[in-house]
Amino acid sequence: MVLDRMPANYFAENEQISFGTGVLVDGLDFSDDKMLVGRTFSYSDTQRHRVGPNYLQLPVNQAKHAEVRTNQRDGQMTYHIDGGAENTHINFEPSVMGGLREGHYPTHEEQGPEIHGRLTRKRIPRTNDYLQAGQRYLLLEEWERDELVANFITLLSQCDRPVQERMVWHFLLVENDLGLRVGEGLGIGTPDVTHLEPLPGQLLTEEDRKRLAHLGANPPRDVAGLTMTHCVPDERHVVTR
Repeated sequence: MVLDRMPANYFAENEQISFGTGVLVDGLDFSDDKMLVGRTFSYSDTQRHRVGPNYLQLPVNQAKHAEVRTNQRDGQMTYHIDGGAENTHINFEPSVMGGLREGHYPTHEEQGPEIHGRLTRKRIPRTNDYLQAGQRYLLLEEWERDELVANFITLLSQCDRPVQERMVWHFLLVENDLGLRVGEGLGIGTPDVTHLEPLPGQLLTEEDRKRLAHLGANPPRDVAGLTMTHCVPDERHVVTR
């Protein structure tokens, strides 16, 4: 991929770009991450809904230096029928009447991880449920915090009192200001939730335990050097000052 110019037509060359993690070239393979593998199946469906069923026929999405043929027929953006088959009226495979056939590439059985042992499920002591959420809250603009607090209060007002108290307990562990503001809106003070214990099976970090010991009186978290670059809290970068 070469980035050497601005799009001549922003809509044609940018808005209609349809990336898909299932489109692989030789030398690349899927990650072992279950979440990423699961999402791979949804990308092409998303592009068909967002752009159109023949999104791969758009110039911005066509393969370079190669002709890619599919059995897709008709629908929005169709301007040709994939040629080269014995019978272009057959749009399924396999078929004794001809039609396109799926390409078969050399297998790469030597690729991928080699694993020996037992695959099992086990809770690992790396849980950190509150740090990232607290940093995210502090990186929000003031008006964003106001809207977030208002939304929490509106929705939690519909819940039973034990649920409200548990959520205020969580918010106080996330960030003191968040918990106090939501609690005030719900009529729940810190003394109302200090008796609550961690949920069964919940693992707290050493920092979480310290915050729990001073629930409602913790100082703001340190967010020096952090800037938010995306809607996902994980995606941030450190600024060297």
